Formats: sequence, C-alpha cells, structure tokens
Amino acid sequence: MLIIEFLKTVWSWFFYEKREHDTSTDPHNKRPKSENLCFRTFLNRPEVEEVIATDCQPLWRINIWNRQVFFSGDDKCIKRIDQTLQTCKYEVASLSGNSPDDFAIEKSGEIVYADWQERTVCRLTNGAVETIINIGAWKPWALCCTVAGDILVAMRSRDMKHARVVGYKGSQKTREYRFDNNGHPLYASPIFIVENNNQDVCVSDADYNRVTVVDQNGRFKFHYNGRQVSTLYPTFYPKGLATDSQCNILVADQQNNCIHILDRVGQLVSFIADSSLDEPYCLCVGSEDELFVGEYHQGKIKKLKYLQ
Repeated sequence: MLIIEFLKTVWSWFFYEKREHDTSTDPHNKRPKSENLCFRTFLNRPEVEEVIATDCQPLWRINIWNRQVFFSGDDKCIKRIDQTLQTCKYEVASLSGNSPDDFAIEKSGEIVYADWQERTVCRLTNGAVETIINIGAWKPWALCCTVAGDILVAMRSRDMKHARVVGYKGSQKTREYRFDNNGHPLYASPIFIVENNNQDVCVSDADYNRVTVVDQNGRFKFHYNGRQVSTLYPTFYPKGLATDSQCNILVADQQNNCIHILDRVGQLVSFIADSSLDEPYCLCVGSEDELFVGEYHQGKIKKLKYLQ
C-alpha cells in the first residue's frame, strides 16, 4: 500500500513538472502569464473537511450556488441541503414526474434541468416549472450554463447512434459540436458536461471512456482516456466533471475510487485517491475551489480541500 502511495506521489510530481516545462508547438496550448501568477499548488494529501448525508441512493448530480448545495437522484426532485441543520430544505418536482437527468443553476439562481424521456429542458421560475426547449428527435442527458448566457445540452439521437452538444438561448440554437476536425464523431454517449473558465467545453463519454475537450468555437483540443496512469488504473470509466479557478479539469473515476486532475491542455497533473472515497460519481467546485464529491451508492457528498 505504501509503495502505491509513493508511486502516486512520484507520478503527480512528474506530470506537474511536464506541464510546467512543456513546449507545445500549438500556441493555443501556452499558459498565459497572468494564469501563472495565480497558480495554486496541490496538497500532497487532500483533506476531507465535511461529509453531508443525502437521501439519494443512487446520487446522480450535485451543484453549488450561493454556497448552497443542491442534489438529485433517481426520483422526481431536486433538493437543497441546509448545511447548518444537515437536512433537506427545498424540493423541486419535475414537470413530468420523471427523474431529472441533469440540472444546472443559472446566475440568477433559476434551476434548469434535462428530462430524457420527454426530450425537453425545463426551468423553474418563481416556483413554477416551464418547458423552455423541446429537443425533438434527440434526448438530453447532460447540461450546463455558460458565461455567454446560453445552455449547453449534451444529447443522443433517439436510436442512440449519434450524439452532439447544442447551445441554446431560449429555444434558439447558438452553437453545435458534433464532429472533430477530421469529421469523426466527438461523442458517443455524453453523460456529463462542464464549461471551463477559459470557455472550453469538456464532456465525459460513457461509450468512448474518455473526456473530450473542444474550444468555444467547437475546435477539437484533446481527448483524455486515462492512459497516463494505466499502470495503476488499467480501466478508466469517467463520470462527473468539474473545473476550478486554475482551469484544471477534475474527472470522477467511479470504478477506481479516485479523481483525475488535468490541466487545460489535457496533461494529468495530479489525482485524488483518498481512501475515504467510495464510488465518486458527480463533482462540483465551489467559489473558493472547494471540491464537492457525490458518492453514487452511499448518497454522501464529501467536501474536500485539494489546493493550497
């Protein structure tokens, strides 16, 4: 066990050094000087600061807004935790009665969620739920709100043979990502989506077992498939995604009970393999870079400190 922990530490250091000294020929992969100045280092041993129990087993999604923790699972509700009382204080039932497949919170505090079965995206406004997007022949699986003010929706076709990401403002399409620069499909089964602070769009894929990142214009940047740590983790099944103030991309690896941390160009720079993690499935990063990890079957949300 000590040998494994030692190897993890060495590999984390190796990938950190590689990132700092990498001289990529792609000018878009160079880190701006301003970003270097505010770079925060990783803790050698992340700290579990809090454990929040929920009534969701399985626990599907978590989100943070205004220091409040929201979550959802295999029922029709999106709930909020009162961290003082450690109880559920707020419930939003879906319009159809189906389980929300994903949800996000807009800057205004309004909740938007995806309904796979109805092929819609809905919004909670002033206590009322309304349908804002009818997707037609496609089924939404994941979504996120962007700094540009649109909603990115990851979806699959009804026959499950195609996948894409579409941006919407209201019901109007703003952008679409479907193929890479060579015309190959970017996605097969996109289950989580998040926008990085540099406006890159990051998607975890359940069929391809990889994370795919494109820039805001849809230009392919990289895939991450876990091979950088394949000696320790021969399999890689990415689930939840989150990003932090440093443009790091955090990837939940449910099967291996760990979290991979990538930089903005796809290099593995660290990972969290705390023995207390049990099937980390969904992730969210708060305003102070605190990491919230949702455990799938346990239904617990663990707050971790991983940056200095």
